[in-house]
Amino acid sequence: MEAVLTDFQDGVFEIILNRPEKINALNVELAKGLAKAVAEAKNNPDVRAVLVYGNGRGFCAGGDLKDFGIDVSNPLEVKEFLQVGHEGVLGLFNIEKPVICAVHGPAVGAGCNLAFACDIVIAEQNAIFSELFSKVGVIPDFGGLYFLPQKVGMHVASELIFTGKKLSANEAKDYGLINEVVEGGQAIEKGRELARSLAKGPTKAFGMAKRIMHQAPYLRLEDMLELEAYGQAVIFQSEDFKEGQSAFIEKREPKFKGK
Repeated sequence: MEAVLTDFQDGVFEIILNRPEKINALNVELAKGLAKAVAEAKNNPDVRAVLVYGNGRGFCAGGDLKDFGIDVSNPLEVKEFLQVGHEGVLGLFNIEKPVICAVHGPAVGAGCNLAFACDIVIAEQNAIFSELFSKVGVIPDFGGLYFLPQKVGMHVASELIFTGKKLSANEAKDYGLINEVVEGGQAIEKGRELARSLAKGPTKAFGMAKRIMHQAPYLRLEDMLELEAYGQAVIFQSEDFKEGQSAFIEKREPKFKGK
């Protein structure tokens, strides 16, 4: 059984974590499958939105402490294993297409941070988010030490990381970690609905906005304004801008092609 499945239709590329018997716990197979799937989504010009979710009882229970599929006593193997997994995280974060994550059940450890690498997170009421790494004596990976301080500030990030505190879906929303809380059994369909809607949008503009927003924590306003000017100059040359401009003048809905 493949640890990561994919599906592509209506412009939406779905990435499905598929170790349901382990609540999609991370091992070397899943890490490699995730990296491969994200690369496929990035390199296919017909993909205009990405949806990530897990099969079975939950999104992702973090690392598979019983069997990572590597020799954890070998530092080189540990590093290489995480570097492969991090390819997937970095790919989702940087891909110039909208990425939606649908969460049900546990999204803890690496699974928590995998969700936070996505642009929009929809969670069911039974979802649990936790940076539980400290409970087993390790540091966060899969981007936790990057995402948490930016999303909630250093003091709250320190609390969540040091204590491994569990957050309900509503608490995660209150912290600004996720976008929406939905009833049980609805997250995947809600995520798919949103992904299909965004797949009909101006993909190049979404990608440019995403690329520039990621620079905001490190640049002055003057630098950001310069990037906006550069980005807009590029986007004005796109087919979608021409279509959007025509549709506005003609008072009709635009039909974007993602070009």
